[in-house]
Amino acid sequence: MRDNLRLYDTMIARIGKLLPEERVTRVRNLALFLTGLYLAGSVHLSFIVRKWPTPGKIPSLVNRLRRFLDNPRVCVRDYYRPVAESLVSIFREQRIRLIIDTTKLGFYYRMMTVSIAYRRRALPLVWSVHRGKKGWVTAKKQIALFRWVAELIPAGSEVWVTGDCEFQSVPLISWFEDQGWHYVLRQQGKIKVWSPDQPQAKLASLDLQEGETRYLGWVYLTEKHHYGPISVVLHWEAGEDEPWYLATDQAATWRTIQMYKVRMWTEEMYGDMKGHGFDLEATHLQDLDRLSRLVLGVCLLYVWLISLGSWVVKNGRRHLVDRKDRRDKSYFRLGWDWLERSFAQGQSLRLRFVPYGPK
Repeated sequence: MRDNLRLYDTMIARIGKLLPEERVTRVRNLALFLTGLYLAGSVHLSFIVRKWPTPGKIPSLVNRLRRFLDNPRVCVRDYYRPVAESLVSIFREQRIRLIIDTTKLGFYYRMMTVSIAYRRRALPLVWSVHRGKKGWVTAKKQIALFRWVAELIPAGSEVWVTGDCEFQSVPLISWFEDQGWHYVLRQQGKIKVWSPDQPQAKLASLDLQEGETRYLGWVYLTEKHHYGPISVVLHWEAGEDEPWYLATDQAATWRTIQMYKVRMWTEEMYGDMKGHGFDLEATHLQDLDRLSRLVLGVCLLYVWLISLGSWVVKNGRRHLVDRKDRRDKSYFRLGWDWLERSFAQGQSLRLRFVPYGPK
């Protein structure tokens, strides 16, 4: 059986179980979309449809895919919610580390994601697409994403959020504290801090040296809000271009710095979605809803490949697709290479949207 037909049949069966109430024609179109997206390794619509196991002229197939991406009945949050719920469930009764970040999408858009940290990668839970190549997404829109994520978090869970300077706003910090969530958020150097023991000062004016770490203790943030008390640590990693100014609701220690480093895992996720996997940044689509549905396909494939990679490791088969003397490959690459091996050897295709939980 041809690879595209095998993959399409597998997708149909799995998506039908994932979305049991969805109309069969939309399930088929989603299965075609995912099949073509994986085999093409590209988000360009004409490349995707060339991999479909269906007859027809290329322009007609492109129009069919475009109609699917335009369809308002394809509700991204509803389609992805079962996957997001499964991802959160593997951390039940464990610390949940959320990462918020943004990345360039196409030529004139940005994507903001809230993801859950997993084995040096980030697994997307929810995203939104915004116009503009630069500039920060408003705190209101940031909180809107977290409100949706909050519905997935089991009551009583220990939640930590990490983010860079774009997510330093007092309204967002205040919202986290209202939820009982913890946070480690990077601050800009121009932010002013003060305490009863010291006058206001910009963080960048505190003369931190490369390789140095300094704990400010409990201070109040920003000249405008005087919000706090919040614990702040200044850290300049050796070899880095600039220091980190980190604010947290807990007493800052070296663990605060380690927690912030988890934020970098989202960069690995974006790399897999872009140059290492599906070339997401190169899309020519221009509509916000259409772009969000395109991201839906990329996220489903990404989570599938991470899950497949975790299965390879869990079942002691890593040596079949990775070197024994050193571990070069991420779970994403392990999943991708195992799938290619399965195609080449005519093996059954494993399709699940939840990785094995952390030890």
